[in-house]
Amino acid sequence: MELEEGIDGMIHVSDVSWTRKINHPSEVLKKGDEVEAVVLEVDRPNQRIALGIKQLSQDPWANIDQLYKVGDVVQGKVTKLASFGAFIGLQHDIDGLVHISQVSEEHVDKIKNVLKAGQEVTARVIKIDKGERRIGLSIKAASYTEEQLKEEQKIFDALKPGEDLVALQHAFDAADEAQKSE
Repeated sequence: MELEEGIDGMIHVSDVSWTRKINHPSEVLKKGDEVEAVVLEVDRPNQRIALGIKQLSQDPWANIDQLYKVGDVVQGKVTKLASFGAFIGLQHDIDGLVHISQVSEEHVDKIKNVLKAGQEVTARVIKIDKGERRIGLSIKAASYTEEQLKEEQKIFDALKPGEDLVALQHAFDAADEAQKSE
């Protein structure tokens, strides 16, 4: 990024967004864009200036407990489809994952047959992993009664790591890998 004539600064992709995994700057910026950034470091000996965009705002994950709670019903748009589910863009620039088993009461064979990118959905927050910065959502549980929610929570709590929905971490990792290879 040119700061002024003859002085450039560099914004590392990890300093563009608190919430989005960006593999290449062209995913969010294009040549000629005017952007605001914060100077993070000045390395005089190597004549380098490190800049950051995300530092201009607070990390939404720092106070995720005030933004979302398990049981909340949320609105969002489908941002990306994967074989195991769909990513839903929520407020505060956060994506949640609806595992394929949480889309409908009926068995869903292919996610693309039920959801489309850009589609508005209503879902319920069923898992928040602050450490891994991940939110699990359920479309089918969005309209559940309190009793149905308690039953579903018992099933969910009984799952062991590596099984079905608790494999949320693996789903996000697989999506990250798939995105890298695209």
